[in-house]
Amino acid sequence: MTAINKKIRTSIRITKTIDMTKLFSLLFCLFIASNITAQDSNNPSPFFSGGYLPGIMGVRDYANPGTDGLFIIDYNIFLNADSFYDRNGDETTSIDLIPGMEGSIPIDVNISGYINSLMLIYASPKLKFLGNAQYLFIAAPNFTTTSTGVGLGQLTNGNTIDGGASGLGDITVSPFMLSWASEKFDITAGYLFVAPTGKYETGADNNVGIGYWSHMIQAATYYYTSPQKSTAILVMPSYEWHGNLKGANVKPGNRFILEYGISQYLSERLEITLQGGHAWQVGKDSGSDVYWDTNIKDQMSMVAAGVGYWIKPNVFYANAKYNLTYANKQHFKTNIFQIELLIATDFLTKRVKE
Repeated sequence: MTAINKKIRTSIRITKTIDMTKLFSLLFCLFIASNITAQDSNNPSPFFSGGYLPGIMGVRDYANPGTDGLFIIDYNIFLNADSFYDRNGDETTSIDLIPGMEGSIPIDVNISGYINSLMLIYASPKLKFLGNAQYLFIAAPNFTTTSTGVGLGQLTNGNTIDGGASGLGDITVSPFMLSWASEKFDITAGYLFVAPTGKYETGADNNVGIGYWSHMIQAATYYYTSPQKSTAILVMPSYEWHGNLKGANVKPGNRFILEYGISQYLSERLEITLQGGHAWQVGKDSGSDVYWDTNIKDQMSMVAAGVGYWIKPNVFYANAKYNLTYANKQHFKTNIFQIELLIATDFLTKRVKE
């Protein structure tokens, strides 16, 4: 285990990504909502999922880096959804969350999408005045493309509405994140935000941005079962709050997210992971343009399994993961396959003595 110990305490524990905050569920919620409210194209969507969902980040993505410098991560996320779950958590073919609308709106949906997020991560040397913490800075723009087919019964004369969009999406930034390491524990905590730089127009069916600022505080704790750190157990709560929606007096409700998982290295290069998570809307949507029932709050859970491998030790890492959602309420059931590629560069690296 000596070789594994050496790798894990250096580059193998690079922070692979702090956050994949471009919400895949937003991609189809906006399309559907814009068709539901077609009678008034200025109506905002009644579906919001915030700027973050559990399950996109890897189990060890918040582990202490163990080395400094610039790291590049490329996330490739493929998603599909074809069923919607109502406020009671039951699969349904209709939506009835809009007060004053007679009857339910029948819905038949088939959505697929692709998100590419290129993350630039800087990890500083250990800072003695902060208890040997490392400072982390993250900037993550993304490119999004989606296709969707939505059937709304008599509202569309039994026809399916096909649509889609592509373009540069929102950018995620973490200006302040600190990470501490010890023999048994790592703690990484800080603040992130999602800036609404992606195209968004209220009522449009080709949006690729969420349309509002999203802010988040996260705190990840890791427990290692041995000094080699070949086994890592993660628990990470997050709290998210939002600004007003562009072009409408709507403020999405706050959210609480809980993630957990286990990572096991079977050799110096090969890693397997299992993770779970939950996201709850804990605050009501608010604003004078809210026309839906704000007592209905969405929630979702997820489970994911992945395999990672260091193709070139300490330099090039690849990970493949399958993720699915369950226990959905006012949410789509989603299947996700993602490929993560990591490159550890020597740029901005400053080696320091322990």
